[in-house]
Amino acid sequence: MMEADFGSEFDQRLAEHGPGAVFTCDADGELRLSDDRTRDVHALYSPQGLPPLGWCHCLYRDRATGFVLYALVTSPTLCAEHPRADVAHFDDQPAALAALKELGVPPVWRGDWPR
Repeated sequence: MMEADFGSEFDQRLAEHGPGAVFTCDADGELRLSDDRTRDVHALYSPQGLPPLGWCHCLYRDRATGFVLYALVTSPTLCAEHPRADVAHFDDQPAALAALKELGVPPVWRGDWPR
């Protein structure tokens, strides 16, 4: 179902079977639940219940700094938009990570954001 490594079996089980959530890469490049980000988007976009499931491979660009990060979001509702970031959606993880790699280190995007 997924190309990337998860940080733990718990993270993988949650991504595959749990409610919609946000996963970001840790320092080792492994996906882990981002609990604060998950709480934030649930409060914004699904306060009345659980959103529909479906994996989305996204790049988020912070509007203030231009910094970009990859996130696996397991509900399209939770990544449709963001109040402080621009979101680009990709068909799969390799495409998202390739686009992220093209930005260099650190990954910063200053031009028009791809939709």
